[in-house]
Amino acid sequence: MVIYCKYFSLLKEDNKIMKKRIAFTLAFSMFASIPVYAQIPQSYWQYQVPFQNAVASNNKQEILSTSNAIIDIFKDLPVDNDKAGILFIAYEALYPVYESMGQYNKAIECLKEYVKYGEYLHFADAVKIGTKRIEKIDPMVEVYALTKDTSKTPYYGMKNEPKSGTYWGRVHSQVSDEPIATESAMSFYVECLQENIKDYDYLIRPYDDGKRMIHIAFNMPNENATLNSVLQSSSDAYLKSTMEYLSTLKSPVLLRIGGEMNVWTNIADPQTFQQAYIKIANIARSTAPNVALVFSPNDISNWNTDIQRYYPGDAYVDWVGVSLYTNKYQNANSPKANEDFSEMFYGNGAYSNPIAKLKEIVTLYGNKKPIIITEGASGHTIKGGENLTDFAKNRMNILYTYVNMVYPQVKGIIYFDQDMNDSKYDYALNHNATVKQQYITSGANNKAFISNDKVEYAYVKAGSYKDNLAEINLYTYCVLPGNIIAWTNYYLDGKNIASPRTIPFPCSISSNSLSVGTHNLKVEIKGENGFSNIKEYNIVKSADGMVNITSK
Repeated sequence: MVIYCKYFSLLKEDNKIMKKRIAFTLAFSMFASIPVYAQIPQSYWQYQVPFQNAVASNNKQEILSTSNAIIDIFKDLPVDNDKAGILFIAYEALYPVYESMGQYNKAIECLKEYVKYGEYLHFADAVKIGTKRIEKIDPMVEVYALTKDTSKTPYYGMKNEPKSGTYWGRVHSQVSDEPIATESAMSFYVECLQENIKDYDYLIRPYDDGKRMIHIAFNMPNENATLNSVLQSSSDAYLKSTMEYLSTLKSPVLLRIGGEMNVWTNIADPQTFQQAYIKIANIARSTAPNVALVFSPNDISNWNTDIQRYYPGDAYVDWVGVSLYTNKYQNANSPKANEDFSEMFYGNGAYSNPIAKLKEIVTLYGNKKPIIITEGASGHTIKGGENLTDFAKNRMNILYTYVNMVYPQVKGIIYFDQDMNDSKYDYALNHNATVKQQYITSGANNKAFISNDKVEYAYVKAGSYKDNLAEINLYTYCVLPGNIIAWTNYYLDGKNIASPRTIPFPCSISSNSLSVGTHNLKVEIKGENGFSNIKEYNIVKSADGMVNITSK
């Protein structure tokens, strides 16, 4: 469950990062002005002052020319502190220019060099910031197609994992507990060692119809103190009783154990967390074999915290979960834009893209475990302040449209349908008709969401499409940082057939209109900041009506 103090602690860490970053940047700016002629090529000095002036005046063209000239001078020299320090600064100045021009690939190339030299100089903070920025500014442009061949969906054979499709639903709420017919999941919170799950049977049992997934968030209310209590023998009877209750449910059950441990107010001790998690897991395995175990951190960790240190091991994890909140402001009590690097790192403001925020957890675990968003939302209102309806609606549309298109490993998503008393953000759907309607519409539009215990479609990359559907439905993923407007143009055999301007940039091609043989498909993606990308494919229609699309 989202707790305001969690974000307050992250904000305090943020200030430390900013101070460190300014300190080492100034240090190396001064270092670069010291003429160590014995080690630095003479040709460098003609660019040193022009480069510094260009950075000071934010003259982008001069930054481009002087930075690239400096890089060219040093590129073939062996790495030492001089080269690393000078090029670190050059790339730090260069990548924002390319980013502002919509040349994200060049910006990412610069950031990779920035990270490389930062590692050489042991600038851990800079490396972390640079690595995260690569993740956040990558447009990840891809064209997808809708298919009935659901066998192409990744499947790992984990407990209660659907072979294809994505469970979707909400956290149970007294504010808006009426079911939506097409939902396929419901989530409940239970405070470990403080609450008896049997007391919530009257809430849980109505959803135990065998057609929905039931998610139980087994929270550690006193964080490390609760973990230590779990490890005592006095907790055994309580834990066994909890699992005995879960064993009576006939629906697929997912049990999240100690969620968000990487952002607790008093950060979880990794060894204690693993020991407590494994104890609960062993009791669940022996008592409730119907229960799948979920390891579920927050999508962004406290600054010096590594998610992987908490992972208890593959044998104790069936699913990997994540809390995914995409809010406009990091701190609703101080609703203002932060430093650019801070918003980028925490995924707020101009960088509030839930698909980009999800990338790290999928990269770490999506090659071996199904993924579930165990809770997440975008605040639609700041109490007593700004109305964020358009922002929340837009982020929900991005997430619910693309989540299992871009990441087919995501087999579950839970909306945090709550009005938090200890936070100024309101997420409750019944408090905002526009966002609620977006939730219903997005759920209905996602053809790979499980509904009524079935799913008929899956999304695949266009280059691997093979089907005989009457319509070839194509979609393009492209979400640019900074809320930059993007659009697409689809060309079939040189003729423009669609120019959608809103996500998911759809295009439908009638299979019957295609003659037998090979056709050319070109998808052009543009951004108002100059961004441009082209994807090209061969569409081959066979005499039997089968259509195969391959990337060029």
